[in-house]
Formats: sequence, structure tokens, C-alpha cells
Amino acid sequence: MTFFKRVSIAAILSVLMAGTATASFIKERAGYVEPKKSIDHQAVGNLLDEQGRSVEALEEYKEALNFDPDDTDTLFNMGTVYLKINKPEQAVRIFESLIKIDSRDTESYNLLGLAYRGCGKKKEAIDVWLKSLAIDPTQTMPRKFIEEAKAL
Repeated sequence: MTFFKRVSIAAILSVLMAGTATASFIKERAGYVEPKKSIDHQAVGNLLDEQGRSVEALEEYKEALNFDPDDTDTLFNMGTVYLKINKPEQAVRIFESLIKIDSRDTESYNLLGLAYRGCGKKKEAIDVWLKSLAIDPTQTMPRKFIEEAKAL
């Protein structure tokens, strides 16, 4: 490994460990080039989400979807960010589209239920959690969500 590679890796690791890194600083230090593919934007979005920069993460996920509108990983990440920032209506749209792509995705059903609950749609939430359980009856979280919803 050359001296410059070691220095670059050490610089990136020290910044990451300090927890004060910004995405642009990391990009600059790593010799980052502007994203050209969906996966590149998704990776930057994931980094921004981990840093708590949800709005910026959503922008990167939107850019990723310009390259691949049906990328389930990007859609899933985007939906979870919408839930984190208390925008359940947007999360509902995302998770409904994910279920159209993969009707057996229990995680998307479960998160769709949380989004419905966030919108005040208790019946719809319970319905999708029941669908999730029909796909995989061994899950514990949808059962818990249903119990909580019925108690409200």
C-alpha cells in the first residue's frame, strides 16, 4: 500500500470515528466523483441518513430513483426515512409501491402498517399486518402492532 493510500484511508477512518464527518468532506477525501448510477446515490443517501441528515438523504434517494424507479432497496430506505421524519403519508405511497413490486415482502407490509397508523388509519394498518402474518405467521412484531392498535 502506498503512503498516499494509507494517509487517505487513515484520514477517512479518523473522521468517521470522530463522528463529525460531513458527506462532502468524506467524498472529497475519498476522491469521490459525482454519482452516475442508482447505487451511488443510494450509498450517499444511506450515509446521510446515518448522520441524521434525513432531508439530504431523501434527495439522494430521489436521484437514485431517476436511474432506477423500481429499485426496491432505495424505495425501502426512502420509506423508512419518511417514517423517521414523521411523514407517514409519503411513507404510505412508498410502501404501497413496494408491495406492488413484491407482494410477499413482509417488512414492507409491516412498515406500511406503521405508516397507516401514523395517518390515523387503524383499520388499514391492522389489515396489512394481518397480510404480513399470512405470509409469515412466525413474525412477532405484526402481532404486537395489532395488539397495540386494538388497545387504542
